[in-house]
Amino acid sequence: MTENFADASVRIRPAAADDLPAIVAMRDRLNELERAGCAHAAIQPFTLEQFTTHWSPSMTNPNFCWRIVEAAGRPVGFGLIYLLAPQLPRSAAYIHWAYLEENQRRRGAGRLLLDELLAWARSKGASRVELQFIDGNQAAERFWTKMGFRGFARKCVRYLE
Repeated sequence: MTENFADASVRIRPAAADDLPAIVAMRDRLNELERAGCAHAAIQPFTLEQFTTHWSPSMTNPNFCWRIVEAAGRPVGFGLIYLLAPQLPRSAAYIHWAYLEENQRRRGAGRLLLDELLAWARSKGASRVELQFIDGNQAAERFWTKMGFRGFARKCVRYLE
């Protein structure tokens, strides 16, 4: 999994329930980046307990793929991709999260993580992969465009207060 990566201490592995505290901490940092780019982003904060209740069942669901990026033995990123309509042939897959700590970016780990997620989607018969990112996140836009993703829709939010 690390053949083309300059730093051999970086590896991608399946996530496990023991990784949930690290995933939640990284998700919190991702949320901060997203809010900095778009103050009205629809972000649902979760405690570790809430996140675990909501997401941990998907860690053993064969239609979900959680991955951890490790550097020097510690989590520095994570990804989640899943099938949108697994009952249909040639389903789409959706990248829900793909995050790397800032000091790991622009060094090849993002491409490694994406390659792993795309390989999983192909193995499940997906015909396409979709994702979204927050307006104003220019680094994400550059990365996803470089990886071959193209825009096709715009997501909007209106809060009901």
